Amino acid sequence: APAGGIAPEQRRFWAFQPVREPQVPRVRDARWPRSDIDRFILAELERRGLAPNGDADRRTLIRRVTFDLIGLPPTPEEIDAFLADRSPDAFARVVDRLLASPHFGERWGRHWLDVARYADTNGQDENLIFGNAWRYRDYVIRAFNQDKPYDQFIREQLAGDLLPAASEEERYERLVATGFLVIGPKVLAEPDKPKLVMDVVDEQIDVTTRAFLGLTVSCARCHDHKFDPIPTRDYYALAGIFKSTVTIHSDQGIVSRWNERPLAPPEVVAVRRRYEAQARELRERMNRARDAAEKMRLAAELRALDEQAPPPLPMAMAVEEGKAQDCPIHLRGSTLNLGEVVPRRFLSIFYPSEPPPLKTRESGRRELAEWIASADHPLTARVMVNRIWLHLMGRGLVDTPDNFGFLGERPSHPALLDYLARRFVADGWSVKRLIRRIVLSRVYQLSTADQPAARARDPDNRWYWRANRRRLEVEAIRDAILAASGQLDRTMGGLGLAGQSGYATNDQSRDVARYDSHRRSVYLPVVRNAVYDMFQVFDFVDPSVVSARRATTTVAPQALFLMNSPFVIAQARQMAERLMREVDGEGARVERAYLLTLGRPPRPVEAARTLDFLARYAAELAAVEPDPVARRRQAWAAVCQALFASNEFVYRD
Repeated sequence: APAGGIAPEQRRFWAFQPVREPQVPRVRDARWPRSDIDRFILAELERRGLAPNGDADRRTLIRRVTFDLIGLPPTPEEIDAFLADRSPDAFARVVDRLLASPHFGERWGRHWLDVARYADTNGQDENLIFGNAWRYRDYVIRAFNQDKPYDQFIREQLAGDLLPAASEEERYERLVATGFLVIGPKVLAEPDKPKLVMDVVDEQIDVTTRAFLGLTVSCARCHDHKFDPIPTRDYYALAGIFKSTVTIHSDQGIVSRWNERPLAPPEVVAVRRRYEAQARELRERMNRARDAAEKMRLAAELRALDEQAPPPLPMAMAVEEGKAQDCPIHLRGSTLNLGEVVPRRFLSIFYPSEPPPLKTRESGRRELAEWIASADHPLTARVMVNRIWLHLMGRGLVDTPDNFGFLGERPSHPALLDYLARRFVADGWSVKRLIRRIVLSRVYQLSTADQPAARARDPDNRWYWRANRRRLEVEAIRDAILAASGQLDRTMGGLGLAGQSGYATNDQSRDVARYDSHRRSVYLPVVRNAVYDMFQVFDFVDPSVVSARRATTTVAPQALFLMNSPFVIAQARQMAERLMREVDGEGARVERAYLLTLGRPPRPVEAARTLDFLARYAAELAAVEPDPVARRRQAWAAVCQALFASNEFVYRD
């Protein structure tokens, strides 16, 4: 390899090449495509001798797109309206309604929170509560609802505190956005404080480069990257940027604290700080006082001061500028073995020679954000487009969404990836417009039906000859249960462990995390080291690492949970109450139960079997339950729970 450690063949790797404008391919079956996306897909299918499935039926389609866009099932009324609308743009109107829903941000914000390793506690050695983490989560949800341009979304999370703001509210929002850099796990009781600082820097490098660029740059902390063209010098060039940023206070005792900033005007902050200083001084004088009368006088002064205390300041987990500094190479990653100082700059692979050092008196985060958010960056748009495609289609065009490096998968449809990346940027980095473009394509609307011949040639459906049947994420399962039972609280924002402090689950814990809320699952606490049991059973992410794609397992504890969970049992009873209250007649109730849970009416055989089950179940209860209404209610609860536990409920076609 030449000087700098990057060989010519490494520079030619596909992910480091500029995003090109590909020519839309011609296809033999010109009547099949509805969009250019379809032409890219069909061209590959035709080349490989594969034929696409037929279209999904309309009930399947509205259930699919409603879960994909807002994470909730369509109501029976929404299904009926779509089925009755035979106009050519009926589905487009459904899509536009869902994109405009406030629940869109809750669904798609959760996807980003997986990437941002969001949690309400620190985890690691000191599992302290992040009492203000919820502000970042709500910022993300708002950003997706507002369709904030993705390039601006990047700038705000990396350097929101350094960007100009048109109002105080905008300044606060951008401070909150930098929580992206703070909410990661930290070994707060690390006695080696210089090591702690560099561990935090390493975590920030990892989340920044993996989230926005799909690169594992943190692998170069101790040596040149084993596979990708990322020298150790590049790692420490970025480390200087984050070391020049205040994220953690390591000089405040054995257990360090993360940085927080007030969301209030300077004059309000000054009043509160003055009160806190006066109260602190009085308490110190009380502790030093030896005379009882003096202690009483000081206590009275403190009570009088507290009676006039200004309200506590709203605080946000946020970074701020520290002393701008370049970072020396840490040989083998050790803070005790320092090498040459590397000027702050960006990654060498994206420059024909040594990248220029940053010329700024700031940390360099603003420049880093601009570099990543550039329309010309070869990775930024590709990585985000691939993740959006993954969430809609079940697999990415690049099947390793967090790794676009040499060990990652090569794109199945490189021209389509570039086409979508170019459209994404041209559309003002609009996530909603990209989603709309994909879901209105014919390939998104295919059925999941099997073709034995196609399956034999393409068992993983890499070429998209059918739609992928997928199990719902745990949040969608829980929220769908609450929606069917009529108990879903759609209030937005807050909750989690908002405003709380102290330990979450360690020996000193008060076990403050509660999961009995009926709010949407995105608002439940995410406790590192002790994730909610329902989340664990259904493959929730590890909230300490970047995760663009969740694992999907099929294991016995999932069925057992749906059979035995007090939450599921309680909601089945609530749904039974709802059916008996809202619907007259057992046959009509059966139909309503299927519509609420599966989005379709029961088939005749299913209706007959359900009615027979209800009668037999109620009869069996006669020996222990004299009240016929109570027997019927219990029988209906059993039916509702069986529907919750069915494959059709927890999967979307």
